[in-house]
Amino acid sequence: MRRFVSRLCEMVNGGGMLLLLGMMLLLVAEVILANVFNRPIAASYEVVQFMLVTMVFFGIGYTALKGGHVAVDFVVSRLSKRAQVALETVTAALGLFIFVVIVWQSVEGAIYLRAKGETSYMLGIPTYPFYWIIAFGSALLAWTLILQFVDTFRTALESLSNRSLLIFYAITLITVGLLLAVSLHVVAWKMSPTMAGIVGIMLLLVLLAAGMPLGFAMALVGFLGYSYVVNVPAALSQVSKTTFAVGSDYLLSVLPLFILMGQFAFDSGISQDLYDVAYKWLGRLKGGLAHATIGACALFAAISGSSVATAAAMGTVSLPAMVKYKYHHKLALGSIGAGGTLGILIPPSLVFVLYGIMTEQSIGKLFISGILPAIVMTLLYMSAVVYMVRINPGFGPPGPSTTWSERFFSIYKIWGMLFLFLLVMGGMYVGWFTPTQAAAIGAFGALVVSLVKRRVTRKGLSSCLLETGKTTAMLVTIFIGAMIFNYFIAVTTLPMELAQWVTTSGLSRYAVLVLVLLLYLFLGCIMDSASMIILTIPIIYPLIQAMQFDPIWFGVIIVVTCEIGNLTPPVGLNIFVLQSIAPRVPVVDIYRGLFPFIVMAIIGMIILIIFPQISLFLPNLMAK
Repeated sequence: MRRFVSRLCEMVNGGGMLLLLGMMLLLVAEVILANVFNRPIAASYEVVQFMLVTMVFFGIGYTALKGGHVAVDFVVSRLSKRAQVALETVTAALGLFIFVVIVWQSVEGAIYLRAKGETSYMLGIPTYPFYWIIAFGSALLAWTLILQFVDTFRTALESLSNRSLLIFYAITLITVGLLLAVSLHVVAWKMSPTMAGIVGIMLLLVLLAAGMPLGFAMALVGFLGYSYVVNVPAALSQVSKTTFAVGSDYLLSVLPLFILMGQFAFDSGISQDLYDVAYKWLGRLKGGLAHATIGACALFAAISGSSVATAAAMGTVSLPAMVKYKYHHKLALGSIGAGGTLGILIPPSLVFVLYGIMTEQSIGKLFISGILPAIVMTLLYMSAVVYMVRINPGFGPPGPSTTWSERFFSIYKIWGMLFLFLLVMGGMYVGWFTPTQAAAIGAFGALVVSLVKRRVTRKGLSSCLLETGKTTAMLVTIFIGAMIFNYFIAVTTLPMELAQWVTTSGLSRYAVLVLVLLLYLFLGCIMDSASMIILTIPIIYPLIQAMQFDPIWFGVIIVVTCEIGNLTPPVGLNIFVLQSIAPRVPVVDIYRGLFPFIVMAIIGMIILIIFPQISLFLPNLMAK
C-alpha cells in the first residue's frame, strides 16, 4: 500500500507540474498578444484559476509525502524522541480528521454543483469537476497521514512502556473528545464569541507547539471554532467553499510563477556570476569580499524572492572565497546571513505577495515600496562590515585588485538577470502587465536565459518544477487553513474588539506600533516569515487600520521585522542555512557574527519608521 500511494502521489504531482508549465506559457502568450497585437486571450483569468486549483491539489499529497508542509518544531525538537513520536500520532490523527471533512464536503459540493449545473462566468466550464479534484487530492493527503499515523503509532508501541503510553493516549482521547463534543454542540458549554476566539487562539498555539503543520492546525481550529460560534452545517459548508475559493484564487497564481523564476535562476548558476561581478568591484577593499557577498545577495534577491534561497545560493559561492583569503568566520557567516535577508525585501518578495493578498493591497505597489528600503538596508549591512574590519582589521583582509576593464566586462555575465529584473519590475511599474503576468514573464525569461547559457538539463528542469510545486502546495494549504481560521475569528468579533480597546486605551499610535513590532520580533524567533504573516495579519491588520497607519508602509516595516527574525535564535531560518554550509563553526560564533548586522537591521527599521516616505515615494509616483 505504501509503495502504491507513493507512486500515485508522484504520478499525479507530475501532471500538476505540466500544468505549471502550461500556466506560465499561457500568461506569456497573453502578454505578447495583448501588448503587441492588441488581441488578449479571452477569459485566461478563469483558465489560470482552474489550472492553479488542479496543480495545488495534484501536489498536496506529494508534498506531505516529502514532509513539505511547514510545522513549528521549536518545542517538539527539544523533547525526547519518544515524546516526539507520541505527539506525531496525535497531530497526524487530527490532521486526518480535518482532511476527511474536506474530502467529504468536497464530494458533497461536487454532487450539488453538478445537479445545479453551475458553470464559470465567462467560459461556461462546469465547476463540479474541480471539487472532485479537491476531494481526490485531499484523499491522497489523508492516505499519507494514515501511513504516518500507522508508522508513528507502531514506533510509539515499541518505544514507550505500556503504562505511560496508555496514560498519554487516554488523556489525549479524553481532551480531544471533549473538545469535539463542545465544538459540535454534543455537550453544552456556554461562552461568549470573544472568549471562544481567545480559546481558539490558545488551542492553535498548543497544536503548533505539538508540531502540527500550520495549515492543518488553522483549518482544524477554524472549523471547530466556527462550528461552536455559528453551527455545524454552516461550518461544513464554509470548509468546502473556502477550500475551492482559495485554491482557485487568481492572485495566488503569482506564487508558483515567482518561485519558479527563482528556481530557474538558481539552477542556471547565476549566483556564481553575481558574486564574480560584486567581487571584481568590491573585493579589493578591506572586508571587500563581505561587501561583495552583501551586494551579490542584493542582486540575487531581485530574482529570488526568498531569504533562505538567497543565503543558501550565495553562501555556497562566497564562503569558499572568503575562507581562501582568510576571512574570519564571524564576518564571513554574518555577511552571508544578513545579505540573505534581503531576499524578502527586494522584489519580487514572497512575503510581500502574502501580505498583499491577506490585506488586499496592491502587490505591484508593495514590490516597488521595497526598493528604496532595500538600498538602505544594504548600505547599513555594508556599514556593519566596515565597523567589524575597523575594530578587527584581521577579520577581512583586502583581496586582489582588478582593472577597470575587468570590472566593466564582468557585468556582461549578468546581462540576462539585469534585463529580466528591469523587464519584470519596469513592466509592472508602467502598467504593461499585472504581477501575475510579470511572474510568468520572469519565469519564462529566466528559463530562456538559462537556455542561452546552455545551463539547462532535464534533471535540473524537473528539480525546479518539483521544488516549486512543493512550496506552492505548502503555501496554498496554509492559506486555506488561514482563511477557514479567519472566518472563525471574524465571527467572534475579536479583532474589532481588540482595535476598539486599543483606540480607547489612551495609548499613542506609535506605542501600539512598538508593541506590535515587539510581538513580531518575538514570533520571528520561533516561526518563519510566511507562517508569521499568514497567522497574525487577520488579527493585527484591523488594529493597524484603526491606528490609521499606511498599509503599504506597514507592509515594509513588517518585512524588515521578518528580516530580523530570520537572523535571531532559536529558529532564524538563515541561521540553519549558515549551520549547513559551515557545520564546524560553533553556533555561538554564528550568533556573534550576526549581532552587528542585527543591530543595523534594527537601526534600519527605526529609520523607516521615522521617515515613511522612503517606503512610499516610489509607490506614490506609481499611483500618479
